[in-house]
Amino acid sequence: MFKKMTQQLLSIGRVNTDKEELKLQKSSLIMVPLIIGPVAFVWGVIYIYFEHYIPASILLSYATVSVLNLCHLSRTKNIALLQKTQMLLVLVLPFFLMWSLGGFALGSFVFIWAFYAPIASVIYEEGTKSIYWFSAFLGLVSLSVFLDPMLMLNYSSHMPKEAVALFYFLNISAGLAGIYFLIRYFIGQKDKNAHDILRREHNNLLDTTRKLQEANDKLNHLANYDYLTNLPNRYLFRKSLNKMISLAKRQNHSIAILYLDLDGFKLINDNYGHSIGDEVLKSVAQRIKFLLREEDIIARLGGDEFAVAIGNLTDKCFVNKISQRILDEVSYEYKNIASVDTISGSIGVSFFPEDALDIDTLINNADKTMYSVKTSGKNAFKVYK
Repeated sequence: MFKKMTQQLLSIGRVNTDKEELKLQKSSLIMVPLIIGPVAFVWGVIYIYFEHYIPASILLSYATVSVLNLCHLSRTKNIALLQKTQMLLVLVLPFFLMWSLGGFALGSFVFIWAFYAPIASVIYEEGTKSIYWFSAFLGLVSLSVFLDPMLMLNYSSHMPKEAVALFYFLNISAGLAGIYFLIRYFIGQKDKNAHDILRREHNNLLDTTRKLQEANDKLNHLANYDYLTNLPNRYLFRKSLNKMISLAKRQNHSIAILYLDLDGFKLINDNYGHSIGDEVLKSVAQRIKFLLREEDIIARLGGDEFAVAIGNLTDKCFVNKISQRILDEVSYEYKNIASVDTISGSIGVSFFPEDALDIDTLINNADKTMYSVKTSGKNAFKVYK
């Protein structure tokens, strides 16, 4: 419960848009009035009890200003007033209190609180500003040394020795403990923030890596597949066909290359537009793919030209059957196309290793045979001779 209450107090004046450095600065600066304020109030009340009104007024004024500072920070979320006021009061008031108590001999135990100012400036101020606060601290110490003989002559204490001893103990222990916890909190939060920043950077790096991987996969897909039909393109077809030929050489079986060109496709584009033509190409790709086995390859080579590689052939009659089925599928009606505007296909077939041993010759032979079908009537298939 105490830890939760402390966290709530250290969160005074924070907003979600604050950067981590500003959050840390606010929290660590709030620790100064939270540590010194209650102690100053208690000491002020005790000094009033012993009728030491001047030191009591110094302590109570600091406690009052601290409460007002925290209220202002809670309302405005602006740390500037709290920082300037606290550092100035923490630097000056302990020396005023020491002078009111009679100088070093009777009040040196309180000026240790003034060391909060240069310590805080190291934490909060940028550049070399902290050296000015430390110089001011040393200047006040030097002034105190100069004033000390006069203060000793004009001061008579009515404080019991036990109370003086208690003040010595509480001031030194509480002051040093406060400085210790302030520095410890600041360093701890710095480490935590650094860890959080590293974690965020790590997550950002992972996210960037994932996006780059997705972009790379997309580029790889675009480089290997046709953007319209999502079939392998000419590059991937040749690459896959090369693997198929290597396997065929080891297992001593044949491969058939089917080179298909659509008949009448130009009229579809002219009469119905390219968007309908694209739908026809996608439909053709799906129809042919549905007829093939998993180990076979289909690719769109460009325009209305497709290529099919059928491997592991033991009976070439299968090629005749699959060629005719492809022609039948291509000739079926299409959505949004009138039945009078028919589409057909011309197929040229070449075999490995009978017709050629290399990819280029195999494809060229099938291509030439397809054009032979085109010139002799279309809507048919022919095997290379």
